[in-house]
Amino acid sequence: MKQGTTDPTISFRSAGSFVLTAAFTALVFILSIFAGNDAARAQGDFQLLPQTRVKIAVVEWVEAQGEYREWTALNGEYTVSPAGMIALPLVGQIAADGRTSQALAGEIAAALQKKTGLISPPATTVEVVRYPSVFVTGSVERPGEFEFNPGLSVLQALAMAGGRVRRSDQAGGYSELEQIRYAGEIGRIDLQLLQLATRRARLEAELVEGESVDFDAALQGRPLAGHAAQFVRDEKAIFEARRNAYQRQRSALDELGTLFREEIRILGEKMVAQDRQIKIAEEELGNVAQLVKKGTVTKSRETGLERIVADLQSSRLDLAVASMRARQRLSETERDALSLEGTRRTEIGAELQRVNLEIDDLELRRGMTEQLLQATGASILRREDRAFEQQPLRFSILRGGDEKQRVDAVETTGLEPGDVLDVQLDLLRASMPRASLENGVMQAQSR
Repeated sequence: MKQGTTDPTISFRSAGSFVLTAAFTALVFILSIFAGNDAARAQGDFQLLPQTRVKIAVVEWVEAQGEYREWTALNGEYTVSPAGMIALPLVGQIAADGRTSQALAGEIAAALQKKTGLISPPATTVEVVRYPSVFVTGSVERPGEFEFNPGLSVLQALAMAGGRVRRSDQAGGYSELEQIRYAGEIGRIDLQLLQLATRRARLEAELVEGESVDFDAALQGRPLAGHAAQFVRDEKAIFEARRNAYQRQRSALDELGTLFREEIRILGEKMVAQDRQIKIAEEELGNVAQLVKKGTVTKSRETGLERIVADLQSSRLDLAVASMRARQRLSETERDALSLEGTRRTEIGAELQRVNLEIDDLELRRGMTEQLLQATGASILRREDRAFEQQPLRFSILRGGDEKQRVDAVETTGLEPGDVLDVQLDLLRASMPRASLENGVMQAQSR
């Protein structure tokens, strides 16, 4: 081609790509406007799923003070566990899977009323602050995990994933750079999974107050053995430090409780001795009173004995008050010990829940990345009569809990939290010759 001239084929392709991009962007914008109208009522109708993050607020009307009081120990954000449960202080485990936020709020309020003995349940609200993510995989530019918003459609999810996949080279295949990137991503995920597995083993040992951590089960089938030794050393050091700190706090509280019990015992013995002195003084006072009536002794002798009895009784009351205070301090110490144990178990349980969620997420991402790595070496599209950008797309949604079902979808189909959107080139609808399609499939399977 001569210098200064323009290839008409390139100009035609550039113009066509510009028109398609503009039409694609406009359609996504229009669909986002219509989808927004349903976002307001999606909150109340949405049934909670694992990995849903909710914000719980509990307040109680204190009639004696004429004001509302927040339950700060319960207020905060919680994540639904993979088992569909939410762990709340004071209440414990509450089933959240399949319930709406209003139903869960009523269940929490009823549980709190039963636990605390309130006349009426406290005002409780549950607000969804983050839905389970949706995942987009297949023939898209940036497959992965994306945040769900009410009203999200298939076409919007496709736009979030960067649109349909583009050719990586002139032949329509995938570049070696993508294969290196996917392999590196798998290695990075394996490293994170190994670290989280050792952390989970440590947390499980702390939860049952074990003497040591069993890392053998956590490291089975895990690659990167060279990094495992470092992770094990780090988690062992954390385990020992946390265990020693907890034991020191618990020992201090136990010793304080022992001192209070000894003080209560000594005060009890003093009160017994004081009672004997009071009884003797009262008997002597009675005898002197008889002698005063007979005129044998003076009235001053009786008055002196009455003063002695009064002093002894006052000392007896002081001993009783001191004993009550010691019992109160003992009760506070025992409550602090229970609170220390409960707080520790709650923190460990919450951290273990976060680790399990991260492991589930990374394992899902690893599986998707493995599929993408395999796809980079099994492309069956080559140069054909029909342009790559014009190949039709086929959408399917993997939806459900343990028994997931695959359903066909179109661009306007609404997605639900936790859905996995699979986008594939619909080769059967393309103008690709049947023989060429079969040859391409055979070549992909042989690689």
